[in-house]
Amino acid sequence: MKIRLLMGLLALVPTLAMGQVVQVKGVGTSSYSGELSPTVKEASYQKAQVSAVERYFAENGEAESKNFEAIADQIAANLDNFILSTTILNEQDQPSLKKYSVAVKVELNVAKLRNTLRKSSVVGTAGAYDKSPMVYVFVGREAASVRAFDTRVVKREEITAKGGSRSTSATRGNEGEDIGGTSISTSATKETSNSRSASSSVRVETGGSATRKADDVTYRLLPMANAKTSITSVFSQAGFRVEEPEFVIGDREFNAMTKEFSAGNDIAPATMRSIVGSLTKAQVPLLVLATLDVGAADQDPATGMQRVAVTTVGRVLDVSSGRPREVASVPAVQYFGVGSDNQAAINKGLKEASLAAAREVVSRLNAVGTH
Repeated sequence: MKIRLLMGLLALVPTLAMGQVVQVKGVGTSSYSGELSPTVKEASYQKAQVSAVERYFAENGEAESKNFEAIADQIAANLDNFILSTTILNEQDQPSLKKYSVAVKVELNVAKLRNTLRKSSVVGTAGAYDKSPMVYVFVGREAASVRAFDTRVVKREEITAKGGSRSTSATRGNEGEDIGGTSISTSATKETSNSRSASSSVRVETGGSATRKADDVTYRLLPMANAKTSITSVFSQAGFRVEEPEFVIGDREFNAMTKEFSAGNDIAPATMRSIVGSLTKAQVPLLVLATLDVGAADQDPATGMQRVAVTTVGRVLDVSSGRPREVASVPAVQYFGVGSDNQAAINKGLKEASLAAAREVVSRLNAVGTH
């Protein structure tokens, strides 16, 4: 039991460290003339390190990849500030092609990368009074009930039948008479034959349709207090002025929005219009909406502990004109939380997913220059 618990804790260490220090690979190639020199090797080595940093941003989505372009020169000029360690995995010299390649694995200081990106972003360079207020609503939920509908099947048959019959009958007979002396004798024979034949054919055509109705799902909302401080920190450090939704959105609109998220993914138009009116009145131009759906718990194959999947979807609306306009969106992404029991796994999964969604929102806002 102690060994299993220790293995579980050790397995969680990379997860806890994720987001601060990550390992990523890169490849650098340089052409040369004459003999291979240390200068060419060093140039390939630096290209491989820059390639590793670029790969990290590329793996985190289009928005992050675009953000990398803004600080690529700064990173290339100060690699030692962002890379904690580098391990050479493979070297290849191709004298016939006059090319030298090196593959490396580096440890990136992601915290410093994010700080650098934040300082160079539009919101990071904006003045204190130019930074936009923001309201975010992150809703954690899990399926409370799922009503599944049987498939409705309609069958149709067309039957065509043909038949016919034929019969024949024939009778033959002989009759005789014999007169002799004082007596008369008669004799008769009769022969009858019948034949009958019948034939029929049946053709059947079948068809129809099947209709399936989507499942009717209702959700139970989950508390997000454990993740709220971290989410606010991500937006605040990115340079946005975070406003508490309870003080900007009215109680009636807030309760209506919560109820509608319990029934599905959409907010009713009347509720949205009321929310936009409240935000416009409070001079808050940005509204961030995100849902975090918790799946059924299962056993983590690596640690034997409980694991849950959390799927997050988000969008950012600019309501400054009084008409909401989507300026960024977070497509459905799945994250996992591992814990000693179901509740611990849910709490961890919600926190990891909400932090990832907040960072993705910031990256996409930076990419489109919203501040």
